Amino acid sequence: MNIKDAVYVYRLVGGDRLSWHGRYHTHGPNDYEFHAFLEGEGAFLLNRKRYHIEGNRLFLTRPREFHSILPEALEKPISYYAFLFEIDPDIPQDQKALELIQVKEQQQQKGITIEGRSRFLLEELYFLSRSKESAQKQAAEYLLLSLIYQWYGHGNLTMESQQTTQTSLFKQNKHVERALQIMEKSIQEKINTQDLAEELGLSEEHFIRLFRKSLGMSPFQYFTRLKIEAASAYLVESFMPIKTISDYFGFENPFHFSRIFKKCTGLSPKDYRKTYTQRI
Repeated sequence: MNIKDAVYVYRLVGGDRLSWHGRYHTHGPNDYEFHAFLEGEGAFLLNRKRYHIEGNRLFLTRPREFHSILPEALEKPISYYAFLFEIDPDIPQDQKALELIQVKEQQQQKGITIEGRSRFLLEELYFLSRSKESAQKQAAEYLLLSLIYQWYGHGNLTMESQQTTQTSLFKQNKHVERALQIMEKSIQEKINTQDLAEELGLSEEHFIRLFRKSLGMSPFQYFTRLKIEAASAYLVESFMPIKTISDYFGFENPFHFSRIFKKCTGLSPKDYRKTYTQRI
């Protein structure tokens, strides 16, 4: 287990911090991220669902899952810790942690409630993981592992659930990975599911089934979300008109772009730009 980044955000409302920490984005094929919310109110957007943020609430994002943070009350700003970490399924202790996480995910439990005293362990984890000393970094990884056992370790795993976990989490389908590479390189183009399937040498039906099993959504839905992720960066980092951004990423028209953008992020392009643009 490798902790790649750790952040502590105190009372997030808007401005330059929100433009970075709250942005609509996803992570790599082996990257997981914990968001432990300590206080405040808002919404945590995870793929197609919106979850209410409140104190002592923990959310986990898995590889390739789109997510963002949306504060909703200026008088109740959000404070939270976030830990981005990589899991190696070839390491037994990492494999066990993934099995525990998968069981909870199969129960569709999002937004786990954690004890208030956990905030002190999170604080310790934050400082250990930010250290430049290798011993402290290793201590941070062991602490994170113990927290996963604490948060997800209720109940015993059956052999059947272990086998399901290994199939769905440890062995990324090579066809799906290839499709993701094509999508990422073709973000400005219009490609459909049939074209992708043909390039991979698969039937469209089989390709969709593989993709859904790996990422929980269709190839078309995922490709659209990749476009929205890229478009969101253009909205906050440039003064490019919304119509130009819509055309640039191959949407039918600005109305279609705005409708899809709001469905993915919870905000219209105009409101997203207003909320997340850095203040100079």
